[in-house]
Amino acid sequence: MHAWTWLLQRISAVILLVALGWHIALLHFSNGGAPLSYNDILTRLKTPALLSLDVLLLIFGLYHACYGLYSVFLDFDSTTKQRVVVLVLLIAIGLGFAGFGVFGLVSIVFSS
Repeated sequence: MHAWTWLLQRISAVILLVALGWHIALLHFSNGGAPLSYNDILTRLKTPALLSLDVLLLIFGLYHACYGLYSVFLDFDSTTKQRVVVLVLLIAIGLGFAGFGVFGLVSIVFSS
């Protein structure tokens, strides 16, 4: 199990670098330096591509962070039961934050 999750973390790092670059370029530098209003940001966020990009950043960022925390925990001398408890907690926290983040993005986009 550890080998493919390790590989997925490396893949998520590459995806995060590319997605974060797109996010910064599209949302922060594409306006020619003029300040953005809240309505401008909502208009941009309502496009499916940018909403998908933000969800992608959220999901891969959470996976990368949670697996990184779990890897740090594995460096300590722990029992199998402790490892399972920490893994389950990190999965629950990651899924909770993912659900909260996706719900927040979708509710902002479709409420206005």
